[in-house]
Amino acid sequence: MRSSLHLASASAQRFTDQVTQAYDLMGERGEDLTRQGSQNLELAAQASAMLTRGAQDLSRECFSLMQERLQKNLDDLGALARCRSIPDFMTVQSNLMRDNLEQTFESTRRIAEVATRVANEASQTLTAQTKKAHRAA
Repeated sequence: MRSSLHLASASAQRFTDQVTQAYDLMGERGEDLTRQGSQNLELAAQASAMLTRGAQDLSRECFSLMQERLQKNLDDLGALARCRSIPDFMTVQSNLMRDNLEQTFESTRRIAEVATRVANEASQTLTAQTKKAHRAA
């Protein structure tokens, strides 16, 4: 009887030890999962902040371009109003059309540069943060 109780006690102790080890492993794994989830949320927040800054940069550039275009259009209207002959009007109008086309190309180029810069900065930052997170894990 004593031997049976000792055997049962030893079995219960082994079972308890196994359960404790399993919970310890789950606890470590849970901590790892929590840490990884936290890092993922941080990366998502950083990406969102970068995209917000990028959208602000693009908005500022577009607003600046619209201001420049408005000022140019006002100047052009003044030039047209100063024309005193049809040939003079045709020359000014032709120059205005050429200038508008050039300004459109320049505006498109500037917007593309800002968008490319924002995308590159975001990509580099996120890549660096992802590598850092992988090394930490």
